[in-house]
Amino acid sequence: METVQRIQDVYRPVDERVKDVKEVERPLTAVEIVAQAGRCSNCGVPFCHGAGCPLGNLVPEFNEAVAAGDIRKGYDIISKTAFFPEFTGRVCPALCESCCTRNLNDDAVMVRQVEKFMIETAFEEGWVSLPTAEPNGKTAAVIGAGPAGLFAAEALRRKGFAVTVYEKHEKPGGLLRYGIPNWKLEKQVIDRRVALLEAAGIKFICNTEIGKDISAEYIHRNFDYTFLAIGTPNARDLKIPGREAEGIYLALDYLHGAEMPDCKDPEKYNAKGKKVLIIGGGDTGNDCVGKAIREGCKSVLQVEFMPKPPETRSPSTPWPDWPYLLRTSYAHHEGGERRWNVSSKQFIVKDGHVAGVEAVRVEWDMSPLGKPLKPNEVPNSTEIIEADLVVLAMGFTGVPAEGLVNDLGLKLTPRTAIIPDPARNIYAVGDCANGASLVVRAMASAKQVVNRLK
Repeated sequence: METVQRIQDVYRPVDERVKDVKEVERPLTAVEIVAQAGRCSNCGVPFCHGAGCPLGNLVPEFNEAVAAGDIRKGYDIISKTAFFPEFTGRVCPALCESCCTRNLNDDAVMVRQVEKFMIETAFEEGWVSLPTAEPNGKTAAVIGAGPAGLFAAEALRRKGFAVTVYEKHEKPGGLLRYGIPNWKLEKQVIDRRVALLEAAGIKFICNTEIGKDISAEYIHRNFDYTFLAIGTPNARDLKIPGREAEGIYLALDYLHGAEMPDCKDPEKYNAKGKKVLIIGGGDTGNDCVGKAIREGCKSVLQVEFMPKPPETRSPSTPWPDWPYLLRTSYAHHEGGERRWNVSSKQFIVKDGHVAGVEAVRVEWDMSPLGKPLKPNEVPNSTEIIEADLVVLAMGFTGVPAEGLVNDLGLKLTPRTAIIPDPARNIYAVGDCANGASLVVRAMASAKQVVNRLK
């Protein structure tokens, strides 16, 4: 009878990891991974690679190989469907695990950790290479070097295209580099993969913004195919009174602004000794909590407009759907406080600098199945939340309608996603085509579009 249980704590000790910016997860041993992969063996009908993984990874197959101790076979299996397991193995929320059949009566198989172990073993053993096809005589420009752009570039190279990737930032990676902190994805992991792509003949031109440094017309004239992978660069802002005060930052500026080449005052993004307020309860907000703690903040509070999710799966999201439930990230174990049902009304400003937020409490009308429907402000619930550094982590919205999109003669949907023009060999992949979402979904979008090319 099986006795192996899912490993519940995969992180390095809190008192150790908050003192550095190394990855928060501890490396699992081969013995641990083999045992965890073996937990997949009792599955009946697998939902993980169909309903779960956007890339269609053959999860039961690679788990079976790893459970038998054949890591090379497992790596070969995942390589058929996923080009960058080192990224998804670190930052994917593991949609496959949410619909793992073990979830019905037990804890899901540790698919993400198995994936990470396979790819890191593959790099250590020298198994990783990028297969390329014979040149097909066609050229492709990929605009944007985030997860969708990188995936599109490799997929095109595998089909024999001569590929050039244009990136407006100093280095490739997009949100992998400029949106995810080092303690979740160390940047040498990105550099390692980009080096392989370059060795396979993919050309990267960075510090170059199409529509500004090079015209879109030049791209369309000089390449047979154009792939837009420009993401959703516009962060949702909070346009309430006092927004112009110093000390209020968008999440990505707070996370990475000090590292950008044009930053004139890196210290303004440092939370040391400050009362920090994070507005937004998602993964990016969680990372901002982690940064504030690592910098030695005086306190950190994360507030969320939505209600507190239930401790267990909500009936509104039955298995195998992605469950609506309370999630506690690595950052919440490190410190700080979380609150829900908080609506920010105005920033409190003193001498031009933020000093806090005036907020009210909201209560939600819920559906019979427990889905939030409508917020209602609670009378006489106004309060002042003191803060001298505020971070807005409320997600991202669509691509701008001007510039590159107009130059290429493209249109946008009402939700500001790019409508491609296959008749002119112009395609859109990732978030700019589908709206802000997960890294793995951006990659899957690129995979689907390139696979349709003949």
